[in-house]
Amino acid sequence: MKILSIRKGFQADHSSTSYEFLAVDKVLTASERKQVSGLSSRAMPTKRRVSFIYHGDWNDLPGGWEPLVENYYDVMYTESYDWWTLAMAFDTDQKTINQISGFQYNDINDMGVDIYSKGNRVVVSIHCRMDPGLFMDENQYGYNDYDDDWDDDEDDLEEEDEVDVEADDSLLNLLAENREYLKKGDYRLLYGVMEKCGYEPEDDEEPFYSSTEMENLPHPVEELLTFIQIE
Repeated sequence: MKILSIRKGFQADHSSTSYEFLAVDKVLTASERKQVSGLSSRAMPTKRRVSFIYHGDWNDLPGGWEPLVENYYDVMYTESYDWWTLAMAFDTDQKTINQISGFQYNDINDMGVDIYSKGNRVVVSIHCRMDPGLFMDENQYGYNDYDDDWDDDEDDLEEEDEVDVEADDSLLNLLAENREYLKKGDYRLLYGVMEKCGYEPEDDEEPFYSSTEMENLPHPVEELLTFIQIE
């Protein structure tokens, strides 16, 4: 498989499971990074990023990826044997959780959209196949002025001034862009995945979005839907 990121050391292949995480809303403190690094002797979490790679069928992330997005990170993707999970998480209210939960949908192969919440945090995951060769421009998406240095002196500045964040990983940046649309109540990404899974509203059921709305998607949403493959 082709490299997704320009960052050295990461390459998904058919005999490994890879994870990439990014914290968008706030940096991790030294204590939080210590908790994350305890999951793997080779993990070196920075203020916003961590990567894991496990080789073989019997090695994987202890406890799964879910606790990490529940507590520390805002977007994540993992690949194993060409099966992908893309996750976006954010804090919100119960009304929003109820609304977005209506977009949970899976096909017979368990591809599609899963949604759950823990407290006031909602976690949205998309299960699919993807062609990593489509990610050609690592700087095409995302936020600016990304600072990922390990700097313990800044741990007390947990509530930073609002800044833009950019990772050196195009897929993480694209997920971060799509997360912003979800936070604003635009769920067309999820509806697009549902349609790829074969969803059709019943005759007496109003569709979530009209065909016109789905034909005029924001560029990050359209781009991610282009990459997502449902078989």
